[in-house]
Amino acid sequence: MTRIQVEEGVELFVQDWGSGTPVVFVHGWPLSHRMFEYQYIQLPREDIRCIGIDLRGYGQSSKPWSDYGFDLFADDLKTVLDELDIDDVTLAGFSMGGGVVTRYMSRHNEEHVSKLALLGAACPVLTEKPDFPEGVDEAAFMDLAEGCYEDRAKVSSEFGDSLFHSAPSPELKDWLWNMSMESSPQAMADSIEAVAKMDLRSDLADISVPTLICHGVHDQACPFELTAEKLHDGIENTELVPFEESSHALFYEEKEKLNQELTEFCK
Repeated sequence: MTRIQVEEGVELFVQDWGSGTPVVFVHGWPLSHRMFEYQYIQLPREDIRCIGIDLRGYGQSSKPWSDYGFDLFADDLKTVLDELDIDDVTLAGFSMGGGVVTRYMSRHNEEHVSKLALLGAACPVLTEKPDFPEGVDEAAFMDLAEGCYEDRAKVSSEFGDSLFHSAPSPELKDWLWNMSMESSPQAMADSIEAVAKMDLRSDLADISVPTLICHGVHDQACPFELTAEKLHDGIENTELVPFEESSHALFYEEKEKLNQELTEFCK
């Protein structure tokens, strides 16, 4: 475990477990690197080095009053990968983290990265646009942002409920709720607004590395046909793997399948 300074007064927390092929995990809204616990405890047994990063504003990273957009998240990620001095990375992003890694690949010319894994990714675009009428109403995201300032605990609880196709244990929901409540309220609100305004369709053509897309077919947060299928169509070299028993939380609901897919893809 280490902390890496990405700008004056702002440090990101990085967990580094195992050795071998490096996989860098970028978490989703409003969680932290700890959401990948069920990957961290298995993949190192397969000679895969698991590196988890808390984005600024989340988990154990600094929580400055600052911008929380995709460009800044991607720039922070670049600083971390530069500091770690690793190449041939498999870069794995979940939900909002999927948007972060997609932006990184275009903005930073795929530097350090040889493979990309998009896990329940909230990209390339979610909300309704003039040329994307099938998108979700942006107002739903703005309501979440407003809720972060009115009753963030309730927002976190309701979001946790929406993650699953099959009901998890109350203890698992509590674990995710506590993880969410570690985040900065400003980061939560501004990040979900950034997701609402996000449009990464033009970034997809810049991705040339082999890309694995894993996505729950019952996903309500990031509907399969709006995200996974669009990514599969827009990125040149992809494999799309549907997770038939998962909603958004494929990292837990089908953790064995996800671990197998990541192991085979990375190696």
